[in-house]
Amino acid sequence: MKRSLTALAMIGALAAAGCSSADGSSAGDAGVLRFAAVPAEQNIDPTAEYKDVIALIEKNTGRKVEFVRSTDYNAVIEGMVSGKIDLAEFGPLSYVLAKSNGAKITPIASMVEKGGKPTYQSYGIVPANSSISDINGFKGAKVCFVDPGSTSGYLFPSQGLIGAGIDPKTGVSPVMAGGHDNSVLSVASGKCEAGFAENAMVDHILVDKGKLKAGQVKIVWKSAPIPMSPVAMRDELPADVKAKLTQTFTKDANKDRLVQLGICKDTNACAVTADSSIWGFQQVTDATFDPVRQVCTTTHNEQCSKA
Repeated sequence: MKRSLTALAMIGALAAAGCSSADGSSAGDAGVLRFAAVPAEQNIDPTAEYKDVIALIEKNTGRKVEFVRSTDYNAVIEGMVSGKIDLAEFGPLSYVLAKSNGAKITPIASMVEKGGKPTYQSYGIVPANSSISDINGFKGAKVCFVDPGSTSGYLFPSQGLIGAGIDPKTGVSPVMAGGHDNSVLSVASGKCEAGFAENAMVDHILVDKGKLKAGQVKIVWKSAPIPMSPVAMRDELPADVKAKLTQTFTKDANKDRLVQLGICKDTNACAVTADSSIWGFQQVTDATFDPVRQVCTTTHNEQCSKA
């Protein structure tokens, strides 16, 4: 796996700082947990999106949580591999990549809608007035992806394109938009003739925020179900902390429980991740992400290989 400059810069900064907090604690030391996540949208404050879960982690573990923001999937992977991050919300592919590149981590739980399954989909989209009616029409087009480390924004779309006889690198003019929101909005504005993004970003997130009008893009392709994004913890954390984190995400990190614990006023005010439709988390194992590994194998995607 190629290491981006952004990733190296972030890890270098962490190393230079010794991953220290105000009281001198470092990642994994008593008193602090470093939590990282890659936001689905580029221009949001993730500390606001994750404030309820951060409050819950601090309540259950008795440790201060330091949030590490990164817009680069590789940076979170590098942080876990190097042991500079204790806990992270990954994309499914970035979790698999972290494991394959030596990160000693264990998945705890994946996000889920209330009563739903811990899966989602990738959408292939085009402007509403486009003549493209299916993924075959992406051939030769300027196509927006999210990030080479994105499951629904690159890996599963690559499988879809290959299935249509289109090389995702040479059969289209690829653009890395950087975020699921950027990919959708670039298609809506005509900057890209087609694109890919997670279903929630198209179905309701951008519409709810007034950034996209309903019907402004049309869906012409859907992937097979994809395992939802997991939260994983560093294996070298103390056993009691790992037990508390497991309980936090499998028992308490849902909107109903957050209200019961007094962290949220009501379920409408609660947020467990950046997607407001997500109710909570459901326990998973490493085997949950085997479908991602299978797509890696069938696509021969270089992003899936070890460093």
